[in-house]
Amino acid sequence: MKGFFMATIKDIARESGVSVATISRYINGNAHIGNANSERIAEVISRLGYRPSRTARSLKTHNSRNIMLVVPDINNPFYSKMAEVVNQRCRAEGYTMTLYNTSEEIHEELQAIRLAGDIFADGIVFASVTSQELVLEELKQSRCQAVLVNSYDNCPFDTVHGDRIREGTYLSTKYLIENGHTRIGFAGGLSGTAVAENRKRGYCRALAEAGIEADDELIFEMGFNLESGKKAGRYFTALDPRPSAICCANDMIALGVISVFGEMGIKIPNDFSVTGMDDVPYSSRSFASLTTVTNDSAEFANDAMDALFDRIGGKYAGAPRESVIDRELIVRTSVKNLVK
Repeated sequence: MKGFFMATIKDIARESGVSVATISRYINGNAHIGNANSERIAEVISRLGYRPSRTARSLKTHNSRNIMLVVPDINNPFYSKMAEVVNQRCRAEGYTMTLYNTSEEIHEELQAIRLAGDIFADGIVFASVTSQELVLEELKQSRCQAVLVNSYDNCPFDTVHGDRIREGTYLSTKYLIENGHTRIGFAGGLSGTAVAENRKRGYCRALAEAGIEADDELIFEMGFNLESGKKAGRYFTALDPRPSAICCANDMIALGVISVFGEMGIKIPNDFSVTGMDDVPYSSRSFASLTTVTNDSAEFANDAMDALFDRIGGKYAGAPRESVIDRELIVRTSVKNLVK
């Protein structure tokens, strides 16, 4: 019985009558070897069904035609949409995509960067929600081109982030105040991390502009996920007096709050007003249609891939560039108007 045959470079060299070095140059396309040799090599490769090993080539050339996407929570529709768009862009340019989900853990973010170096990824699109300093230091030591999604101050890499002046939590808190709310809770991400701090600043800035002092008791920070939102909902209902509204740092937190309120029989917006951020697909389809702020994931992804391909392809090698995504408030039915 015949076994499975996989042609090697040595087989191609023997059949075509040229050296292994010449075959290698032909495959990698990095030297002119003459039309006659090229035609002969091409015929043998076709006849033997030779396919170069991507792994072996990347080990030699440090070029894998692979892009790594690092996200904090692939279950968040904002990041699942980002992964879809990045994968489409990679496929269109002949690249593969490696997805790394960090579950909002700093050690996983650092491990993702190390893995990108180990597999010779050509670039990283990195959506971090944890420690800016540790991530930047690890990226500097890696071989990869990188574009960072989310807010980084004085970043040595290209970045894509939302408008910091029109921070989503600023817009939603301002809207709550305009509707007569003065005791407003804030449900945010992990305290001390770059994105979480930016969103808390937006909330605090809107309060300060209205002459309302921020109250530490009204700030709950844990994570950008559904479970954190549920814990935030339980926390705010236990306060005495309760806030009349909760500004959530993203829609996943808000949907967690709404979920636990539903379990407790709390009505939105009659008992509590709730706002979110990101405008994920089912934010408008929850039992309380969520007032939120746009944060176009596809636009983030496309701008990041434009910047990364410019770097990889040598089209741009200058100073780090910023792409700023605009944000708009989307008013739905989750906020009660208290203005008489």
